[in-house]
Amino acid sequence: MGTRFDAVLWDMDGVLVNVSGSYRLAIEETAAAFTGKPTDPGAVQRFKNMGGYNNDWKLTAAIIAEAGVTVPYDEVVEAFQLRYKGPNFDGLIASEPPIIDGAKTLGALAEAGYAMALVTGRPDAEARWTLQRFGWDRFFPIVVAMEAQEGKGKPDPFPLTKAMGLLGKPVEPSRAVYVGDTGDDMIAARAAGMYAVGVVPPYLDFESHGDKLRACGAHAVLRHPDEIVDLVAQAE
Repeated sequence: MGTRFDAVLWDMDGVLVNVSGSYRLAIEETAAAFTGKPTDPGAVQRFKNMGGYNNDWKLTAAIIAEAGVTVPYDEVVEAFQLRYKGPNFDGLIASEPPIIDGAKTLGALAEAGYAMALVTGRPDAEARWTLQRFGWDRFFPIVVAMEAQEGKGKPDPFPLTKAMGLLGKPVEPSRAVYVGDTGDDMIAARAAGMYAVGVVPPYLDFESHGDKLRACGAHAVLRHPDEIVDLVAQAE
């Protein structure tokens, strides 16, 4: 059976790696440090569900502002990075476990000839460090991270369109898949003319979050990113 897809583009957080004990914890701890009170864990997902908070620095600043505390944005970023990245990639980033079986799933897609790229809101150095940590960098010749997005991150389709233009072969948007875990990911994929595939991270409820992804345009919702191999192989 032939496939209707030629390329699979990926988000990182909540799709390739579990960030419940890293990015999300850094948001909660940084906000608490400035507000002087514990951060409601539900606040993180509430802001993400609003849309427009693909950048976790921006999300952290929003939680702080909602508590009525005024802090310069640069100070929020610095405090966040100290927790998440650490002085030498020895912060919470170093404890992130993988979600995907990279060698099996990414390897199968690469062997089948799908073009692949990573499109993430992470800073470039952090995205590439994580890819190298798990040995996935060989699967992602194209990385469109925060610095390459020219201030137009998801839900703007710009990062996805840019990644498509960097692939080693011409691919029509309708023949490309974007795999993400947020409503902004689905909106961006749809706006770019791509097939939007939502993945529900292991730390969120499948039914309720799946409904949110569908409401934002997901063509399909998966329980696990490894299911993408069967999905693209079975598509006609």
